[in-house]
Amino acid sequence: MKLIVAITGASGAIYAQRLLLKLDQLNAQVSIVFSDNALDVWHWELEQEPLFINFKLFDNHDFNAPFASGSSDYQALVICPASMGTIGRIANGISDSLITRAANVMLK
Repeated sequence: MKLIVAITGASGAIYAQRLLLKLDQLNAQVSIVFSDNALDVWHWELEQEPLFINFKLFDNHDFNAPFASGSSDYQALVICPASMGTIGRIANGISDSLITRAANVMLK
């Protein structure tokens, strides 16, 4: 499975960490995007650097990422944890970051 994991600045970095560890065990092909605040929250809550394992990391402002295109071949997007600000922008079709753009691509 080819999927995107978006990690936002909401509380709950432990859930994202556990998700990434499980996806690594399943040998999933994963692309990761952190929101602007997500790394700060990760450090505060987990007191460690994120482990990217075998996954590819994309900058949240990189609109040239493959999954920013409507013709991408990704099967799923998981936003974990999902901040209310991100959810609100997705619900209103606002593509102001790679995370919200990817969500809009997956929804259409």
